[in-house]
Amino acid sequence: MNWEALGSVAELIAAIGGVAAVVYLAIQIRLNTRAVRSSAIDSWVSAVALGNDAMAKTDAFAGVAITDPDALDEHQRRVFHRSVAQMCNALEALYFHHQNGVVDEPFLEAKIRPLVSFVRQPGPRRWWETRGKVILDPRFVSYVEEKL
Repeated sequence: MNWEALGSVAELIAAIGGVAAVVYLAIQIRLNTRAVRSSAIDSWVSAVALGNDAMAKTDAFAGVAITDPDALDEHQRRVFHRSVAQMCNALEALYFHHQNGVVDEPFLEAKIRPLVSFVRQPGPRRWWETRGKVILDPRFVSYVEEKL
């Protein structure tokens, strides 16, 4: 075998190695993307759990808060505000995960639907108008407003 043939074989081996490296990197990127998405969903689930815990603290007066928020005392209003804010913050985070391509549209829609139903009630609607629109990101507010 002469030097030219040996050089050609070396170039072929290098080309095969380059292709293998690109395939390996593509697989690793895909696995990393799945891990990032999974982590984002896990953190969102944790935030929802906190929101659910906060909402559970309103069980004694949730019906009143939803239908007649004026009947709440000051402490109940604060607890209601914090619990609704926690729930909305979790959904706002999910909205931005969607904007960044981490979650898909059907998943986002399925999770936003209960918020929209909730905000249509008199008490939550008042909270949304007076507090939610102030403390939440305007892009998220616009997205929810389109659904209302």
